[in-house]
Amino acid sequence: MAEDIKSNPFIDVSVFLFFEDIADKQGVEGFTNYMISQAESLAKAVPEEEYETWEDFANAVSAGESVFSSFEGIKQISPNGFVTEICPFSNAIREYIKRLGNFNQVHREATDHYNNTVQPSAAFSACMMHQTYRQEVAKRIKIAGKPLNYAQIAAKSYTGHVAMPPEAWKKVLLSKAGVSETQGYMEMRENACLYVLYPED
Repeated sequence: MAEDIKSNPFIDVSVFLFFEDIADKQGVEGFTNYMISQAESLAKAVPEEEYETWEDFANAVSAGESVFSSFEGIKQISPNGFVTEICPFSNAIREYIKRLGNFNQVHREATDHYNNTVQPSAAFSACMMHQTYRQEVAKRIKIAGKPLNYAQIAAKSYTGHVAMPPEAWKKVLLSKAGVSETQGYMEMRENACLYVLYPED
């Protein structure tokens, strides 16, 4: 019986080096665009879903039975607030650092480019792919016939840095999620991401 392989360090490290190679050839903008494009393609490949009620959807997400939670463990913390407990890129990040040391500066440059040109929500370059995937896959989910909406509230990098939107956005998003600012900070001590999900009004 073949042994299940959960992670391959060679592939994990090579993927980040591939991203860096793209940056060498196409610059930071090319790196950013590639990450976004890959996430969009991945989201389009997953099946569409439809749920009768919000509770049905929230339960499926928490149980890992929705395409929205295909790549991550998600926990519901309020009516519309959700957290990702462990970043799905954490193994790859750990393997890169273990074998190559600190990440290439281009990852920070790409993160800054994304935050300045797309939305101010990424804590690390992998967030660009992850958050774009969530944004696009949400469009493939309907609840009682209405599209699902997603918005990032906070993301934490492997260094512990937490990226949050401007104060005005943060208050609106936390309110929509039904999460207080204090609770939001507490959740980010233990989790990798905090975001709001809700059906279109």
